[in-house]
Amino acid sequence: MNRFFFEPAGDASSTVTLDKEESHHLANVLRLPVGMEVELFDGTGNLYAGRIKTTGKRVTVRLLERVVSDSGKKTALWVYQGDLKGKKMDLVVQKCTELGVDYFVPFTSGRSQGRLERERWERKNERWEKIIKSACKQSGRLRFMEVMEKQTLEHISAFARETEPARKILFWENEPARRLSDFDWHFPEHRICLMLGTEGGFSVQEAKAAQSHGWQVVSLGRQILRAETATIAAVSIVQYLLES
Repeated sequence: MNRFFFEPAGDASSTVTLDKEESHHLANVLRLPVGMEVELFDGTGNLYAGRIKTTGKRVTVRLLERVVSDSGKKTALWVYQGDLKGKKMDLVVQKCTELGVDYFVPFTSGRSQGRLERERWERKNERWEKIIKSACKQSGRLRFMEVMEKQTLEHISAFARETEPARKILFWENEPARRLSDFDWHFPEHRICLMLGTEGGFSVQEAKAAQSHGWQVVSLGRQILRAETATIAAVSIVQYLLES
């Protein structure tokens, strides 16, 4: 069944109006007729069954029932990603959404090559919202990945004392031996934090500083991976270990 996103309204209305993009996709691309049943999700964990009421520039859909209400996971997965050039960050945002990352935190470091002025950053953030919505529809995910405010590496490295227990893992190609499989993945932490660097990786000083604040440094293997590949691989492995 075709699935569409709608902005949840403050009232309990049984009829919702899709935005222009979703309306165009439903009416002009898929050409779905009035009366056809569709699925609707609101990005906060709710999935509804609905029936198309009107088509046109702004499609309206009558909500029939709530099918699923997802209250979220016990353990939240955070990805801290160093700035990447061009559209590499777009790819990482898309794949992290598909792979179930809950929170995404971009950061700048000494080797960042993709730094943006504030205005360009806001435009990029708007594009990421569209990418996240599309990735949720494609993967069947009901909750949007939340993109947090851009940070500095120094700020992220230093957050060592959180109210919630957290496991903090930094991926570094110069770590000779430690692997993700060396950890016990049956643990009570409420947050798993994965930090991955820019195209240039982390300097020795940056890795050591993070270690001094409680980050555990691991390797993804003998091969040197592209930055975007490393993030996708790391998240995939961690999700597999958590679910196995």
